[in-house]
Amino acid sequence: MAGAALSAFTDFFTHTTGPSYFSGPEEVINDAQLRNFGALTAFSRAKKEVQGGSQIKDMILLDDPLSAATYNPGESATITNTQGGSTVTVPWRFIRVYVTWTEAEILLNEGGGGGSAQFHQFKKLRDFKWQQGWTSLMNLCERKMAATANNANMESSSGKEPYSVFATVTSDGLQPQGFTTVQGLNPTSKAKWRNQNATYTAGSPFDSDVGIIAGFDTLSQLIQFKTPPSKSQYFDASDINRHVVATNREGRIDYMKALRAGNDITRAGPQDPAYNSPVFSGIPVENWEVLDDQSSFTASNPHFMFLNMNYLKLIFHREKFMQVGKPMTFPDKPDTTVVWIDTYVNLFNSSRARHGYLGT
Repeated sequence: MAGAALSAFTDFFTHTTGPSYFSGPEEVINDAQLRNFGALTAFSRAKKEVQGGSQIKDMILLDDPLSAATYNPGESATITNTQGGSTVTVPWRFIRVYVTWTEAEILLNEGGGGGSAQFHQFKKLRDFKWQQGWTSLMNLCERKMAATANNANMESSSGKEPYSVFATVTSDGLQPQGFTTVQGLNPTSKAKWRNQNATYTAGSPFDSDVGIIAGFDTLSQLIQFKTPPSKSQYFDASDINRHVVATNREGRIDYMKALRAGNDITRAGPQDPAYNSPVFSGIPVENWEVLDDQSSFTASNPHFMFLNMNYLKLIFHREKFMQVGKPMTFPDKPDTTVVWIDTYVNLFNSSRARHGYLGT
């Protein structure tokens, strides 16, 4: 009978409708989760699935071939077949989490009389197992998106860490410390392979000339690209509305203070000093909890990143997007069943020039 109960639970776990993220059992509050998932929420709006390949690649144009020129009628021309494309290369990274249960858990939580009691007990145990697995996976993915850039672990093909936003968006626009290339290209020699950057005065963050809002003014001009009046299909306009301003809790509070300092013209509502959803030029200013762990975003000089979500994407393998595997047992632990959730992924930046970094 023990085997029958275990088999019944395994069938219930794998063949019933799967849960959404964080759908947990009744009466279990999930305080293990992060306070917010700002990075994953932003990147999920721009996620892209691809079929496969050993690497993630894209061709971009970074250099003007300078082939256009003035001329006099009848003048000879010098023709050069310019190969001006640059290839951006990103390796696949692999993230997984397991959900497991033992025969003893099933037998001791079987619910006694079977029928409805057994169903509800199975559901409660199943949902709790899902809750644990999805919480661990989502927390890890969120932290990876804002991890400190590390060349050996991120840029190297032998590494295993996905790119974080700091691997391609930096305070000076160049490569992160310890890197020689960014996604395979050297920004030192490729001036267009650099993100925009500006600074504000940390000691006067609310000053209209040198404070946060002044820095936002500068960056918002640098990250806007417009197409010419004709042949626009060959150019890329940057929609400012696709941006997110990412900072930590302190940075968002400082921005709200700057708004409040000028609240005769920027107040959110009569007699309400709060700015519950602060924006700049329609761009949401978001605090990502995982940025609280970054030294550059604390110590009274929080930084801000203007990220264009049309060009910074989470790339997933179509066959391995949080794929739930089949239940597995092992000879050395015959009473234990394991289900793996597997993902092939990486963060891909297709235009560094369309992002901005505001530092101090």
